[in-house]
Amino acid sequence: MAEKKQKQAQVSGVYQTNDQVVTVHVPVIFFKEEETTIAYCPALNVYGYGTDEEQAEESFKIALGEFFRYSLNKKTLIPELEALGWVVKRKKKFIPPVFSTLLDKNPEFKTIFDTRNFTKFDTGISIPIPA
Repeated sequence: MAEKKQKQAQVSGVYQTNDQVVTVHVPVIFFKEEETTIAYCPALNVYGYGTDEEQAEESFKIALGEFFRYSLNKKTLIPELEALGWVVKRKKKFIPPVFSTLLDKNPEFKTIFDTRNFTKFDTGISIPIPA
């Protein structure tokens, strides 16, 4: 039986600022919706999509960058993360919700988890520290 290669990804550098960044690890899952591959990070509620995992990952990076750009411009990054279940300490320590908590609090993710075949991996993301 062929062993499936574990995908290692580092989704970082998607939003560049002159300020500091904090890198945290979050789960990202890939699943199929008909002919479309979707990359979804339930800890940030950010999606990307494409015809395969590579395109979905690239789309996800763009969506992640837009998430940071928008929330930083609107000065809502920390409230948005806290609404998603993150713990933010002194704007320099970001603790994402654990996978089991995401399943309990996110009905859309629970549906994906219960009804779709998916691949999960943990990835590092760089979160810009707001000024």
